[in-house]
Amino acid sequence: MENNPSYDTILSQIGCKNTKSRKIIIEVLTKTEVPLSAEEIFLNVKESGSSTNLSTVYRTLDLLESKGMLDKYIMSDGRARYKLALEGHKHHITCINCYKSIPINTCPIESLEKDLVNTTDFNITGHKLEVYGLCPKCRKGE
Repeated sequence: MENNPSYDTILSQIGCKNTKSRKIIIEVLTKTEVPLSAEEIFLNVKESGSSTNLSTVYRTLDLLESKGMLDKYIMSDGRARYKLALEGHKHHITCINCYKSIPINTCPIESLEKDLVNTTDFNITGHKLEVYGLCPKCRKGE
């Protein structure tokens, strides 16, 4: 694995040590356009020759998600899939067949969030919107 400063930047932004395992996991996530399961990430990490184990992959994914650097999607099959969230607050629409994920350019929840603050007196700290369907390519294959 080459020493890419973007991995260092990602880890330093969230105040984490730059371990080899974390860098490899981030590298796997940066090279994909579709959300991956922890097991898929683990297999990709193994293919790179790393001795990183599955529990380290899960811990790193939990850490990145808790720091807002990773989006976690629970798919219709109940499995979690992960994608780096380097572009800030975005929602995505994800294909349930090929897992292609496209960002939604606006946040439809923001206005609802303001109304909820007024009606519930909650201090809202975040939200998540998951939209699933079949992409045009997969629909043609039905």
